[in-house]
Amino acid sequence: MALPWRRARQQASDTFMKKILCFIAVIILLSSIIFNVGIVKISVASFNQGLKTAGEGIGYSTGDKTTLAQKIGKILNISTTFLGVIFLGLMMYAGFLWMIARGNEQEVAKAKNIIIYAVIGLAVVLAAYAITNLMMDLWVKS
Repeated sequence: MALPWRRARQQASDTFMKKILCFIAVIILLSSIIFNVGIVKISVASFNQGLKTAGEGIGYSTGDKTTLAQKIGKILNISTTFLGVIFLGLMMYAGFLWMIARGNEQEVAKAKNIIIYAVIGLAVVLAAYAITNLMMDLWVKS
């Protein structure tokens, strides 16, 4: 039987680790959103502005000509990136749990289950993305 002071110290350590993991997850999520979207927008925006200026200079209209398939593709790419970040966070969390398990078989089993379910979830997401991408290609070609 564990001593009461050890149990209290373990609970305090667990809550502290949970706070650290939540903080790391928020940082990873925000940085992936900020850096992913910001870099692409800056480079594409400057390139598109140059093309728009050149097109207007020679008399072409510059209306928005994105198709429904292109808009759906953008949404799919953003959501797939977001789900990849979630997968990375789950893998880091499971690895951390496994690392601090200290030989506790229940904690190791919990970490293994998180890893297995995260990999299965990633496989499902990638399969859904591949099927949707295939359907969109077939729809655009027809």
